[in-house]
Amino acid sequence: MLRPFVPMVFCTSCAQQQDDAQKFCRFCGERLPGPALMQQLRNEAANIQAAKSGQVTQTQQANLATLKAIELARQQGFNGQS
Repeated sequence: MLRPFVPMVFCTSCAQQQDDAQKFCRFCGERLPGPALMQQLRNEAANIQAAKSGQVTQTQQANLATLKAIELARQQGFNGQS
């Protein structure tokens, strides 16, 4: 029987693997990173992995779309001023 995927985090003090839901290490008692920090680290890791494999991340796609919209607005603004 397969267990459902449970994201894991490692204690920054003793390096033991923990469940994400825990607030303190069950081995040494050290406070663990919060869920917001863990999500940010996972996003950064995904971006690094995508960069290594040559893929474009969703964040990069959104940034490119924003840059294109800005450039289009600038061009239209300059053309409208002539």
